[in-house]
Amino acid sequence: MIPESMPLIKETRVDKLIASLKCIANNAFDRYQQRDCILQLYPGKSEKSVFRGMIVTSLRHMGLILGYEGALRISANARIIIESNCMESELKMACLRAVMYEIDQTKFNLIGKLTDSGVTTQDLISLLASSQRLQPARMKERVLSWLSILNQVKLIDNVLPKVIANKNNIDQTNHILDASRIDQNLFTSTLFEQYNRLGRNTAGIVDITDLRSEVSSIFLNGNSIILSENMFDIVLRSVPISTPSYLISFGRSMGAEEKLFRIQQNYYRTISISFLKE
Repeated sequence: MIPESMPLIKETRVDKLIASLKCIANNAFDRYQQRDCILQLYPGKSEKSVFRGMIVTSLRHMGLILGYEGALRISANARIIIESNCMESELKMACLRAVMYEIDQTKFNLIGKLTDSGVTTQDLISLLASSQRLQPARMKERVLSWLSILNQVKLIDNVLPKVIANKNNIDQTNHILDASRIDQNLFTSTLFEQYNRLGRNTAGIVDITDLRSEVSSIFLNGNSIILSENMFDIVLRSVPISTPSYLISFGRSMGAEEKLFRIQQNYYRTISISFLKE
């Protein structure tokens, strides 16, 4: 399925994206410190052109940041990118590929358009421009910017004149993103542990975005396991809602929210777990 509206990623250098995510993570909820940190990465550039016009827009399109204005923070996928960045190179690259592949599936679906023999960039642009009713020039900018990122993480090889899928890396990434590989007992115990920690100061009502981030971080740092946002949601949907030991309930969003948890066609923002005495 082709996304309804393919976004334009204005910053395509992966190292700059990671550095910018670190600025946002290290200065969570402080827009001015986030801005100043990011502007240091682009000497001589203005706030409007870099912070607002390029970085925030690009990271938001990729789903790597959440919130607005003074409530800007990183998503769970962004967190595992940052935390894997100082780990051994193979795990670092595997994490980058997993997140970028997941973004491609939800926002672009370019990898799904490639064939074993490759597709010319022009054919890819023409196909997408026609389906989205965009002028080829506008679609070209969007396609080339995203292909640049996919090329840097080696999910594809080459960009011009023909795009070729890196089948080995794509197969490995699909294997990593297979949520059925996640041990459900480990997931459930980590979920409960992090829920209890987060819920101490929130009367037991926890934002699922926060829980995703904490559980994914534990999996990565404690077990060297990549748990993307989509994988978290898939495994959470498989966890029994009610048992003799606990009862899970979800709270609906009262307004426009990002990264809501979907189960049975309904969308939820919060989770509450009641632990029952045996």
